[in-house]
Amino acid sequence: MRSRTAVKSNRDWVTCFYSIHLKENIVRTGKTMFWVLLMSLIASVAFAEEKSTVPGATLTPGQIVIGDNLKPGMPLSDTIVLLGIPDKVKVIRGTSADRDSIEITYAKHGLVVRAMSGGSNIEGIEVGPTFKGTFKSESGIKLGVKYEMLIGEYGLPTSLTAQVMRYPQRGLYFQLNNDRLLSAKTYVNGTKLLDANLMNP
Repeated sequence: MRSRTAVKSNRDWVTCFYSIHLKENIVRTGKTMFWVLLMSLIASVAFAEEKSTVPGATLTPGQIVIGDNLKPGMPLSDTIVLLGIPDKVKVIRGTSADRDSIEITYAKHGLVVRAMSGGSNIEGIEVGPTFKGTFKSESGIKLGVKYEMLIGEYGLPTSLTAQVMRYPQRGLYFQLNNDRLLSAKTYVNGTKLLDANLMNP
């Protein structure tokens, strides 16, 4: 039978462990919320500037060119200027604090922009089926084109599984439906986004 001292020691250790764990979670959540609030502030400032000094600066859906005027690696602040106020900003918890990210949705443009919670640049862009713009290419790749057009523009993919054409060196992932381009994702090289890891099973 263990002594009262041993039991008390174990209780103290457990209490200490949960206390530290709770503090880490509070700090982690606090940092993430700081970036969400910062994004909201940037959006408000950008909206005010757009109304007063930069009228018409926001791109229309058909003017967006993925890989040209909107691409991974560019500053998040430029996204606000180009696309306007986002419809939604969501916190995505990663497997560790350095993998927490934010998801910025632009429903009007059919886009989701992703960034690390402590970062200032775009890490990834998700192009949805309602996207009206194009991809940087000689032929002006758009959603709906056949997969042969993608091969003609970008070459053979590194892999093609589950209707996804993968070009990891370019950070491009094209999702097909009935052999036509339905949606796409693009990431900056070396990103820690969990979403990017899932695209390379």
